[in-house]
Amino acid sequence: MMHAKGKGMDCGCGGHEGGSHHGMPHGMPGRGDCHMGGVSNRFLRPYILLLLAEEPVHGYELLGRLAEFGVDQASTDPSVLYRVLRMMESEGLASSNLDPSGSGPARKVYCLTGEGLEVLDMWAAKLKQMTTFFEGFAKRYAKLSKD
Repeated sequence: MMHAKGKGMDCGCGGHEGGSHHGMPHGMPGRGDCHMGGVSNRFLRPYILLLLAEEPVHGYELLGRLAEFGVDQASTDPSVLYRVLRMMESEGLASSNLDPSGSGPARKVYCLTGEGLEVLDMWAAKLKQMTTFFEGFAKRYAKLSKD
């Protein structure tokens, strides 16, 4: 997982012990991986960073906007999103302010920091590299099914 200045390895799930993630190496897909609406928390972070770079947003709205990327809202636990947001704040990647406008209680509005933008840039480069890697895998796998 990428963190600015090497901060932390916790994805916010609360399942970390002794450098492992639910008994598995951190970030490994499988039974022990944390998921939010079918998306691993590891890969949820760049989407959150991207959405915050586009515009400041409150958590509930952010949850809805994640659906644009295929995150299934029906199986999404909002507490996971808020835990990731709090973690991103503590890492200096995001900041929040209370917005008293609108009806009801003031809501936290999250925005990306300069450090968060740097991490977003790193994620974009890494995801581009991973896309090339996975495309190569898919092409070779497709050849197997033709045989």
